[in-house]
Amino acid sequence: MSKHPRRESPAKAAKAQAEARTQAKAARTQAEAAQAQADLAETKVKVAEEQDAAIARALQEDEARRQADLTETAEKEAEAVPDWPPDPPAGRGSGGARQ
Repeated sequence: MSKHPRRESPAKAAKAQAEARTQAKAARTQAEAAQAQADLAETKVKVAEEQDAAIARALQEDEARRQADLTETAEKEAEAVPDWPPDPPAGRGSGGARQ
């Protein structure tokens, strides 16, 4: 046996290089896909936060409207209730004699 290292055939070396390029390309594609998934997840979180904020604002506005409606209704009801005790009818005083 010879002590010189064996050389690969040019075809075998080309095949190995092609395989290495394919593996590198696959690794880049996987990294890009992972980044795209991370970006999508981040976008989903932002959208969810914006939706939560919009819902919270809408609930606050609804509550403010409800309180305003309750106040308006209470004021209308207070105006509709006559004063108590009622004033005596005109022409009739207390302690007057009947004829």
